[in-house]
Amino acid sequence: MIRSQEQTNYANPREHFVWALRNLPMIAGIGGITHPMFLGQWSEHLWNCGFMHRDYVESLADEGGMIHVDQLPRQILEFQPAVRGPQHAYNNAARWVAEGTPEPSPIHLPDINDLVADERAAMLQQFVDAGLVQVSEGGGGYILAEVEE
Repeated sequence: MIRSQEQTNYANPREHFVWALRNLPMIAGIGGITHPMFLGQWSEHLWNCGFMHRDYVESLADEGGMIHVDQLPRQILEFQPAVRGPQHAYNNAARWVAEGTPEPSPIHLPDINDLVADERAAMLQQFVDAGLVQVSEGGGGYILAEVEE
């Protein structure tokens, strides 16, 4: 069940934003329908990013309308861009992690000029085994294979 804004328990991160996330406008103004389980996960995600609704903030205020910042939820998640692959919004190697999580070490490819002949041959064989490079007819050389992206 999706509670209305008036029924929402704002102290529950899995409920906090559900009412506002349902039927989000999509193409041509039609509301997107999503399972309430996803809405609860998204609500908790926004909470863990430090967002909160005004009604919740008002509930924390004293008689004079004052709120101490210690009463507000802290951001406990942060976004880490993808360490591998293309750098765009659709690379799902990017991730949300606990605040303060060290970034993964970058991937360093070897410079083939620093490798000895046996090491270069082993790397080349890996490309052949992966189907990225083909041995030409008669074994006289290599051909780059056509690879679909």
